[in-house]
Amino acid sequence: MTLQQIKYAIGIASCKSFNKASEKLYISQPSLTSSIHDLEDELGFPIFNRTSRGTNLTEKGGRFLADAKKLYDEYESLLKKYVVGEKKTFSVSALYYAFARKAFVKIVKEYSGEGYDFAFCEKKASLVIADVALGKSEIGILYLSDSNRESILKSLKSNNIDFHHLSECNSFVYLHKNHPLAKKESVSLDELSPYRFVTFDTDDVKSFFSDDVIERYGLNQAITVADRATELNLLKTLDGYTFLSGVFAEETNEDFVLVPLKNLDDGLCHSFELGYITKNDVKMNALCQSYIDAIRRILNIEGFVC
Repeated sequence: MTLQQIKYAIGIASCKSFNKASEKLYISQPSLTSSIHDLEDELGFPIFNRTSRGTNLTEKGGRFLADAKKLYDEYESLLKKYVVGEKKTFSVSALYYAFARKAFVKIVKEYSGEGYDFAFCEKKASLVIADVALGKSEIGILYLSDSNRESILKSLKSNNIDFHHLSECNSFVYLHKNHPLAKKESVSLDELSPYRFVTFDTDDVKSFFSDDVIERYGLNQAITVADRATELNLLKTLDGYTFLSGVFAEETNEDFVLVPLKNLDDGLCHSFELGYITKNDVKMNALCQSYIDAIRRILNIEGFVC
């Protein structure tokens, strides 16, 4: 069995035709057919069913090709990294933080002429961790709270990821500027009870409150949306609200305001630790360090690297 034969099999499965695959792979159809016959003889079972209506995988052929494709993908990744040359990328996964977006834009401007592929994604905490664990993002931005600290740190440890402290941060209620509570100095859960809770991460509220509080105030009956734009539209049209953890001065959308959230004892919540995560076996390069420094400058945090 050769990698070339696996490539041919993948191509045929994709095209569902020996004829189309031969054109796509730049090989004559007789040579392609002969190569697959040799592979099937070696394996001892047919990979494809050939019919007048096209070519389909056999059941065993499908299982084989699923495993073989993983091997071929690893080969292409190795080839790209050490033979063709690794493409420079920089990707960040973050919770919804304006400062993270601002810092990313700054880095893109600064490094735009150096051939990087840039990516920035806003996701729930579990997906931020997954992106860093899988190497899809060099850096993740999230927070720890009394409620989520144990589970988040456990997940980070199991994925060989380190959490790096940036700052302590407060709890806020996010409202449209015309919301009846928008001009208050702080807001309690009792004051929010007549209004609709909107979120695109149903797990996020568990970082703010216990299960008992969530049930008592109906926070488990949130309007759940798939993107931030829809969430903001509902906050405006329904006089809805959501919760954010972060620095008050970070948000710049003039149509919305951040109002400090009162704790159940009427004190203000100060229970969040803002930070960034990285793989513990990967050394941060100069671009990553510049990104973290950009965040520190935006949030007026000491401890610049560059």
